[in-house]
Parts: sequence; structure tokens; C-alpha cells
Amino acid sequence: MLICFMESKIIVLAYVGTGKTETAKRYDGVWNPSSDDYRYIWDKDIPLEQRKSNPNRLENPNFPNNYIDAISEQLGKNIIVLLSLTEKLFSLYDSQEFKNKMKGARIFLACPSKDSFEELEERYKLRGNSKTFIANRRKEFPFITDIFENANSYEKVVVRSGQYLDEALIQHGIKLTPKRS
Repeated sequence: MLICFMESKIIVLAYVGTGKTETAKRYDGVWNPSSDDYRYIWDKDIPLEQRKSNPNRLENPNFPNNYIDAISEQLGKNIIVLLSLTEKLFSLYDSQEFKNKMKGARIFLACPSKDSFEELEERYKLRGNSKTFIANRRKEFPFITDIFENANSYEKVVVRSGQYLDEALIQHGIKLTPKRS
């Protein structure tokens, strides 16, 4: 089944390191916000990967409403929204308030298999994530894979070993339009 994303509002909750950023860079109509840009007040000169798990973060009092509103606004443009699936964020995404504001969007969970953390850890190291960030992901990974296995109200996409998110989405039938060079 091929889903034309221009006709559907799609949210993909994808685990950290599966390739959300690269998918957004390669395809038109894909938005990949960092929840940290809404959760914290940042010096924008700090690169994205170095902001993650940075201890010098100032909480944004408007979070999570500012984040939910930004997602809802982008969905109004009929694009695919890629959101980071973490333990802390899942309860927000799973809330009825979030789902109501997403205007009937199809919500997919995209997760690697339980035995693939070492591959993800190598990706984290290559992109410059801190040891704290990696330790936090290792700690939450079993929770995320359990959520994925037991979630019945979401469409599921498995990101297989050696695969990235865009490949998994295409195999699942979601049409992605490559950006023109």
C-alpha cells in the first residue's frame, strides 16, 4: 500500500539515531524538529548534537504547549513530521490532548529491533553525542522497545539492522519525494 503524504497528515515517532535528520535533509515535505529547541532556551551557536544532554539548559516555561502548537501548525501544511521517540516524550505523544491537536494525523512508531543498540551507539558516537547522552539512550532503550512491541493504537515501522528510517518508511509504503539537487 502506497501512502501519498501530500494527501495524508503523517507523524512518525522514530527512535533516536534511526535517521530522522538525514531523512528531513533528503526529502521534500519532511520536518524534523528537535524537542529540545522547544523545551529549553538555547544559545543557537551550540550545535544541535552538542546541545543534547547538555547540563547548562534553561527550561522554557512554554513547553510542551509551544512544541505541540508547532507540530500542529506543520501538519496543517500536509507534510510528514518526524519526532524523536524517547521515554520522556512518549507520554506527551501518547496523551489524548496531543492526539486531539494533531487533527486526525496518522501516527507511526518507528523503532529498531531489541538487539540493535550497539549499532545505534556507534551512530551516536559518530555524530558527536556525549557519553551522558549515550548512557541515557542505553538506559531507556528497553522501555522504548517494550512500548513498540505493546503499542496497539499506532501503525508500526521496524527499522532493521543496517537500515535507516527513510528506507524503512519507503518499505512500509510511505511515499517520500527526493529533494532536487
